[in-house]
Amino acid sequence: MRSRNVTIWVMMLICLSGMCKTTMVEWSIDDGGNGHFYEAVLATDGIDWESANVAEIEAGGYLATLTSAAENAFAFDLVKDDINFWHGVPNSHNPSFIYWEGPWLGGVREPDGTWGWVTGEPFIYTNWAPGEPTDVPAADRLAFFGYGSIANPEWNDDKHGESSYKGYIVEYIPEPTTFLLLGLGAVMVKRSRK
Repeated sequence: MRSRNVTIWVMMLICLSGMCKTTMVEWSIDDGGNGHFYEAVLATDGIDWESANVAEIEAGGYLATLTSAAENAFAFDLVKDDINFWHGVPNSHNPSFIYWEGPWLGGVREPDGTWGWVTGEPFIYTNWAPGEPTDVPAADRLAFFGYGSIANPEWNDDKHGESSYKGYIVEYIPEPTTFLLLGLGAVMVKRSRK
């Protein structure tokens, strides 16, 4: 019981520091996925793209690369019902119309103006919101974007230094040793219950 209380306190301190991680969810091959794990990370104080990217590289993942409509929908499901991941910005021409900035993703505008993924995967599938990308050179990173409605699976380009974003989506590729360790852990738990 004591270790559970310590875990709860540690989680609370992490969240109070402004960075809250959710549970990793596998997009299983049986469900038509790629077998990768995805995680939505909440940054209550806001985070810029570069900081999110560095944090995830250090954690062994990368900002999510959404290369199909199915993968886009899977990642979006992690944040669509959580208002904390969305930040409202009034339209400068019509203040009653709100744009909703969602979590950062792993898309990068290359120096030649084309888009790519942080992993080097082909940038073939797109899901731009109306009027996006803006093609403003400084708007060189990708995020989910609610165009007139909160929580939308469409995309927006924005400046990598913009720090009003409330989170990001991480993708992890499980390594064979991960499965070995998980399997050994399951065996040990099973043995300890006997």
